Amino acid sequence: MKKRIIAVLAAVLSAAAVSAYAPAIGGESLFELSSTPGLTYASSVAGGGVNYITPASISVNPALTAKEQRVGVNAGYGALVTTGDNKSFGSAFQLGLLVPFKWAVVTGECYGLFPNTPSMTIDNSFTFKGGLAKEITEHLNVGIGMNAGFEWGNVSDWGLGMSLGFVYDIPQLSFMKDFRYGVSISNLGKNYASDPEKDFLSSYPGFMTIRAGAAALLYSNDVLKIGGSLDLSTPCFMNLIVDTGFQLTLKDMLTISVSEKINMKESVNGVSNYIPSIGMMFNFKFNTKNDYLASHDWSESEMTVGTAYKQLYNNVTVVAADVDLRMGLKDETPPEILIWFDEEEDE
Repeated sequence: MKKRIIAVLAAVLSAAAVSAYAPAIGGESLFELSSTPGLTYASSVAGGGVNYITPASISVNPALTAKEQRVGVNAGYGALVTTGDNKSFGSAFQLGLLVPFKWAVVTGECYGLFPNTPSMTIDNSFTFKGGLAKEITEHLNVGIGMNAGFEWGNVSDWGLGMSLGFVYDIPQLSFMKDFRYGVSISNLGKNYASDPEKDFLSSYPGFMTIRAGAAALLYSNDVLKIGGSLDLSTPCFMNLIVDTGFQLTLKDMLTISVSEKINMKESVNGVSNYIPSIGMMFNFKFNTKNDYLASHDWSESEMTVGTAYKQLYNNVTVVAADVDLRMGLKDETPPEILIWFDEEEDE
C-alpha cells in the first residue's frame, strides 16, 4: 500500500514539475547567434565534423580548446530581423581570447544579446565566460568553465554558474577519421529568469543541461573533407534538443556548413521551424613585417572570416558575420625523439 501511495505522489510531483517547466523561447540559443560556427556547427560538443574550435566553443564544452596551440582572437556580430506585423531589429555580439600555456589553455569570452522581438521571451543580457582546458592524455581532454552576467528589460536578474566537459578522440574508427565524442554539463548554478514569479524551471539556458554527442570526418583527401556531427541535450531533464550538422571543406580554405536544431519543447508549443541554417567560412594565411608580431613568431598568421544565415523562428531571421584570428602557424611536425644506447655512447 505504501509503495502505491509513493508511486502516486511521485507521478503527481512529476506532472507538476513538467507543467511548471516553461523555458523561455530562444533561451537555449542564447550563445549561438553571433557567429558562423554558432549557427552552423550544430552546437557540437565534439567540435563539429570538420573540427573547428574558437574561444566561443567553451559555451558548448569547455574541454574543446585543450589542444589549441596558438593565441586566438575572435569577434562576431549577429543581426536579428523580425518580419510581419511586429517588425523589429535586434543584435548579438561576442568577443573572445584564447591563450595556450604549457599547463593549460585559458579562454575568455563575452556575449551581448539584445533580441528586441516579442517572438523571443528573453531579455537583453551580457555574459562573461571563462574556460580552463587541459590535455590529460594524447586522446583525452577535460575542461571547466565559469560564467557570470546580468539581464535587463522586462526582468532584471543576474546569473552565475559553471560547466564541466570532456572530449575523447579516436584517429580512425571504421571508415571515419578523427572520430570524437564528448559530454558536457552546463548551466550549473543560477541562470537568467524569464518570469520573476517562477523558479529555476523557467530560467534560461536550461538548468543542468547535459549534452552528449559525436563528430567525425566521413570522407577526406588532400582536396575535400566532409564531416558530420550529432548531439543530444537535455535541459533541466525535461526537454530534448537534437542537433545535427554537416561541413564540407575544400583545400582547407573554403568551408560550407549546414545544420539543423530541433527543440522538442518549442516544437510542441508550435514556435519552431525546420529550415536548416547555412554558413560559409574562408580561411587564409597572411604575412606581416610588424616587429612586435615577428618577435613572437607571429609574422605568419591565419585568419578565418565567415557568415551564416538561420531562420530562427517563422518570423525571426538571424544573419551573422565573424572573424577569427590565429597568431602564428600551427605546428604540424611532431618532435623528433632520439634514443642513445650504451654501446653507441661507448663509440
